Amino acid sequence: MKPLVSIIVLSYNSKRYIEKCLGSVLAQDYQNWEAFVIINGSTDGSGDLIKRLYGKYKRIRVVEPGENLWFCRGNNYGIGMSRGEYILALNQDTIMEPNFLSTLVQAMEEDRSLGSVSGKLLHYNFEAESKTKIIDSTGLEIFKTRRVIDRGQWESDHGQYDRDTEIFGASGAAAMYRRSALESVKLPKKDGKFEYFDEDFIAYKDDIDLSWRLLLYGYTCRYVPLAVVYHGRTVGRSWPSRLIKFIWNRMGQSPQVRIQSFKNHYLMMVKNEISRHFWRQFPYVLTREILLLIYSLLFEQFQVVAIRDFFRELPEARRKRNLVMAKVKVNYTYLLSLFH
Repeated sequence: MKPLVSIIVLSYNSKRYIEKCLGSVLAQDYQNWEAFVIINGSTDGSGDLIKRLYGKYKRIRVVEPGENLWFCRGNNYGIGMSRGEYILALNQDTIMEPNFLSTLVQAMEEDRSLGSVSGKLLHYNFEAESKTKIIDSTGLEIFKTRRVIDRGQWESDHGQYDRDTEIFGASGAAAMYRRSALESVKLPKKDGKFEYFDEDFIAYKDDIDLSWRLLLYGYTCRYVPLAVVYHGRTVGRSWPSRLIKFIWNRMGQSPQVRIQSFKNHYLMMVKNEISRHFWRQFPYVLTREILLLIYSLLFEQFQVVAIRDFFRELPEARRKRNLVMAKVKVNYTYLLSLFH
């Protein structure tokens, strides 16, 4: 029998997107799946819409925790209820091509060392209700500076990323994980429960943190270009050489997003850095951090809140680091090769 895939969709004011997202779930040519739609404190009536349209489908379970769990707690909540051998974390503003699940499952079945897989994410224009050939992500790419990007984002798709290859990690917008890998890397919380995505992150850069931890534990991630999903992302990176576009892109993000991202950048480094790698690449890291500090002093003085929150959460991050480092299995040369 084909392995069961558990699909986790977090719904927050998703009225504009959810029908296309869940419609693409129902249209998959791979039919051994279950789906959990978690109503994350919505106020736009999307919860009632989802229950009315999809409550009749036994494989789609609509769950209302009664609050906004955000990304990390929400996905952990869904994973805890699920039964699948594979877990698909799927954003509400995504539309899968019909062979998306089957292609990713096949990749997982072919290589048991894979902890996660990513397909090709292309941009969906919800204003025009149309698919595009603009790349949203072909997997996460990390640099020696510790800058992490969605590989190829905002480039036109001309087939330049059509090679099946190993990558640092999968974008959390549509990432498939092996359950046994998630169980291996989960971390105990102080209350005795466990977390897969780090709930101290709340949201933003949590997928990078989980990808890094999977690599440290000896799992790999693969990019499978034949698995295509469309994503209606509204905020992404700009080319760093284009300073005005970089600043304009940052200004388009709320202060809350920028604070969380800033804080989580340092939390993931504390938790996951291999000391010999870090000090070997320290000049690259230091250069970028100095530039970020200058930028923050000029344009984002509110990042003092992120620094405060980082130091407040540092003891817990160090506790988790000790747990992670006690189980490291990665080939150090292989891991180093992923930092571009």
